[in-house]
Amino acid sequence: MAHEILLLEKIKQNDALAFKELFYMYVNKVHNFVLGYLKNKHEAEDITQVVFEKIWENRMSIDTNKSFDGFLFTIAYRVTIDHFRKVSSQKYLATIELFDGAELLPDASSADYLINQHQFESLYEKALNTLTDKRKEIFLLSRHEGLSNNKIAIKLNISIKTVENQMTSALATLRDFFKNSNLLLLAFFLFKFF
Repeated sequence: MAHEILLLEKIKQNDALAFKELFYMYVNKVHNFVLGYLKNKHEAEDITQVVFEKIWENRMSIDTNKSFDGFLFTIAYRVTIDHFRKVSSQKYLATIELFDGAELLPDASSADYLINQHQFESLYEKALNTLTDKRKEIFLLSRHEGLSNNKIAIKLNISIKTVENQMTSALATLRDFFKNSNLLLLAFFLFKFF
């Protein structure tokens, strides 16, 4: 404990070596904490890196009279929540047109939202897997990466008309998937994510 307090005091004085030592003391704990939420090793590694960047940025806020664990895991939790929100805007809001513009706002700060978002992500992945490989690739480039039809056509060396046709078919397939899913899941989707 005394050693940790000394490290924290050094970090507050911009000591990068002390920070490196603290990083190695906590990196596995933070990674496991984040992995518990994300269930994806690569995402958890990225988020863990961001957590430690935030710790360094906020080093002057560290109170050596209080639990560092509390400070660290509060930041880890907040960064994870921010990641969920970012994923939500990229993956889920892109599908709003499947429901003819239905717009319902979720309470993105609630724990229920985060749990349900994981459940929806699983359903969404199943829906994407109903698409052919080419159609899925075009849909992801359009809706997840924000590429225009023209840029997709150039990237994949196909005509714009092919991109348009594939997107129309992808949207129809996804719309049918959700319409044919359990109505409770559909209601869950509509009310929790839009």
